[in-house]
Amino acid sequence: MIVPLTPTPKPLMLGIENFNIDNFMGQALGWLKWPTLLGLVFSAVAFVVAAYYIIQYTKGFFSGRKIQKSWKFILWGVFIMAIAEIGEMLAFYEWPLPGFIEVNFLLVIPHALGGLLIGLGAYFLYKEVTS
Repeated sequence: MIVPLTPTPKPLMLGIENFNIDNFMGQALGWLKWPTLLGLVFSAVAFVVAAYYIIQYTKGFFSGRKIQKSWKFILWGVFIMAIAEIGEMLAFYEWPLPGFIEVNFLLVIPHALGGLLIGLGAYFLYKEVTS
């Protein structure tokens, strides 16, 4: 028996299907759609730019020398926060009604991890300066 091939829909780039600036987490925004979108884009861009400049600063300042543990924590914390901000911007629009697992594991945990790394880096930097 020959089974005819059924055409499969072409997968969307990045898997984004429900992106709609009129709705945020399943709620209609009305006139707040543009301030919300601009705020999320600004936040994501700010973290990406900060991560880029921290990497450039680290390359120039520590050129050839050992990078302190404190600065590595801060660098990785900002990098993880940049990824988390991009994910947050896309996720709130993409998931009409996010559930507990999506919100906690895909949004809260990366933000908490990035914040923890930045905090640890600041603590170790304080210890390096005061000792």
